[in-house]
Amino acid sequence: MKTAWVGLGLGLALALQTTLAPMLADVGAPVDLVLVVVVTVAVANGPLAGLWTGTVGGLLQDALSGGVVGVGGLAKSLVGYLVGQLSSRFFITRAWHQLLVFFVASVVHAGCFLGVYGLLSDEGTLTSYGAVLAQATANAAVGVAVAVALAAGPGALERRRLRRRSATRRFGG
Repeated sequence: MKTAWVGLGLGLALALQTTLAPMLADVGAPVDLVLVVVVTVAVANGPLAGLWTGTVGGLLQDALSGGVVGVGGLAKSLVGYLVGQLSSRFFITRAWHQLLVFFVASVVHAGCFLGVYGLLSDEGTLTSYGAVLAQATANAAVGVAVAVALAAGPGALERRRLRRRSATRRFGG
């Protein structure tokens, strides 16, 4: 069941990344939603899940973006594995812990991606530090929002079931 949820999350992230993210990037919020899903899965399920989510998500994103296929998959796999290892050793429960993890993971991803892409491509991709920090900040904000929503989701569903059950008992419906 977890695999289905991860696949649904990756599919939704890829769909939003290819449709909405280009419009948001023009406004100044360059979010990598696939990386947000990879980090979220790695924090929740460990290094192996982060590695595979990063591999699949990165390769699919590479195939859809038209760049060098495999560079994003490698970078996201590495980040997923490292975040999974970190989360298996430390409790990442508070919002500022999650913010820090998403921010550092985004910076590491950008370093890996740009480094490997620069080695493979002749055109040489130049990115400013400001652009990397802007994307890391946007990824961290979206990642924490997703983590808070996922943490609140099961409790909200349970409260709704309990309210419905008590209303049914009271009114005999």
